[in-house]
Amino acid sequence: MQKNVAVAIAGLVIIAGIVFWAFWAYPPVDEALRDQFSWTFLDLGVDPQLQKPKTQVLLRVAGVDIPVGIYEGSCFNIKGSSWEYLPGEVAGAICWWAGGGHEIGVFEERGALALKEGIIDEGTADGGGFRGNFKPLTSTSSPEI
Repeated sequence: MQKNVAVAIAGLVIIAGIVFWAFWAYPPVDEALRDQFSWTFLDLGVDPQLQKPKTQVLLRVAGVDIPVGIYEGSCFNIKGSSWEYLPGEVAGAICWWAGGGHEIGVFEERGALALKEGIIDEGTADGGGFRGNFKPLTSTSSPEI
């Protein structure tokens, strides 16, 4: 009986630790902070050689437009869509074409904000999709696809 109680207490301590870690590592994002970011998507038409649509993405922060890059496909804001933000993601945009694409996100990490780009793939009937592999975006790494 004492062994069962000890195991139950140990299990509760482990669960409490996991919950504490999750809130510490990925605190809820303040909606007021989310409202400081907006996206602009400029349709650049279809690339005549590749026959793929292209979109220029700009991120507006504090009233200033920052060019993020040119992406294949059509782009949309995660806010107001059926997509959900990833843990720590403050703002995000999805650029999608033919079953895959890129996600551009502003992430809160250890009290600082980071602009990152990740990969999206819808997957197949045999396996789920993929959304991840985020890397910091710099002025030299933004795509010109």
